[in-house]
Amino acid sequence: MAKKTKEELPTDLEGALKSLEKAVERLEKPDLPLEESIELFEEGTKLSEICYSKLQEAEKKVEILLKKVPEPSSRDDFQAQDFDVKD
Repeated sequence: MAKKTKEELPTDLEGALKSLEKAVERLEKPDLPLEESIELFEEGTKLSEICYSKLQEAEKKVEILLKKVPEPSSRDDFQAQDFDVKD
């Protein structure tokens, strides 16, 4: 198996997850040589770091967006009886 450099690894969350799933599938094969297992484990670790980083970025963006949303002056609880529901 050819070693992948950091440049060859996907940089988006979806791509990294897909590559990580493939690496895990290959690692689950019982006849995988030790050297290839170690390389796949290293690749999986890097992919996991990419995924974690992307999720952290998304979380920060959501927090920023939530801070920009004005809070309502009063919150009315959602009441099912407020709707005219006919059986």
